[in-house]
Parts: sequence; structure tokens; C-alpha cells
Amino acid sequence: MKYKFSNSHGFAILYAVLMVSIVLTISLTLMDITYKQFILSSINKESKIAYYAAVNGLNCAVYWDAVYDTDGDFYKPFGFFTWPGPNFISANKPITCAGATLTQPLTLIFNPGTQTYSFTLFFTEAGGVTSQAEVKVTKGNVSNGVAAGDTFIEVDGYNTSNLSSSRRVNNRLSELDRQ
Repeated sequence: MKYKFSNSHGFAILYAVLMVSIVLTISLTLMDITYKQFILSSINKESKIAYYAAVNGLNCAVYWDAVYDTDGDFYKPFGFFTWPGPNFISANKPITCAGATLTQPLTLIFNPGTQTYSFTLFFTEAGGVTSQAEVKVTKGNVSNGVAAGDTFIEVDGYNTSNLSSSRRVNNRLSELDRQ
């Protein structure tokens, strides 16, 4: 008995393996793109939370830096300047932001060398996640880099108060008020 060999044997298997490889490559590429888009979307959400925490902290500092008390006098919890001078007068007045009352020296910290007040605000979101804003208010003198009489406010907003979180996002805002 004589066997005849045909060149077409095995071609179907080769063709099937080739097609499966192409489909698998396209599927894995699409899955990778989808995963990356999901991560970017998540980072965007976390960045917005950090941004809004920073905005809230900045608004709080700007408000309290310019507010008057009920007698029409300057309340100025971050201190103020007197003229001629300017001479800086430190204040020791509490402020209320995000439902928390901040007082010196416990939660509203004053550094007399740099004329800087700093405090931290915590915001609880709808899922129990706590974002935070670290606020620094600097009253200007030539030695601290802010012009005399000016106020520089710098806020770092974070999407979470968990320092060890790998998903912690920072958003920094600042404002300079000239006198």
C-alpha cells in the first residue's frame, strides 16, 4: 500500500492557531487600554477631592483673614500690621472652619520667627472618606520672603487623611493678598 502525502494536511490547524493568536493579542490590548482608562478615571476623581479640600481650606483662610468682628473692628485671627511700620501684631483668636473650632496653640499654630500660622482641616465625605487641607498663612516681613504688609496663603489639599495610602493625591493652591 502506497501512501500519498498531501501538502494541505495541517494547514487548518496552523490557520486556526494563527487566528486565535491574533484575536488573543487584540483582546489583551483592549483589556490593557480599558484598565489604564479605569486607573486614570480613578486618579481624576481623587484629584478632584484633593482640589476641593484645598479650595475649602483657602476659602476659610481668606475669610478669616478679612473678617470683622461684631463691633466693626478687625478680628484678624492671623495677626495684622500697624502703620507706620509695618509692625506685626500677633493675634490669639479662635476661628471656625468645616465645623471645627481652631484655637492657639493647640490646633492653630503660630511661628513667631516667620510670622506663620498653620492649621489642618478635615472634611468627611459621603462614603466616610476623610480628606484634609493643610493651611499655612504667612504675614509678610522681608525676612520670610513675603513683602511687608502682605499676606501669603498656601494650602495643600489631600484626597485622604491616611498618610500611608498609595492613592494619596496632593493639590496645592496659594493666594497673595497685597496691602
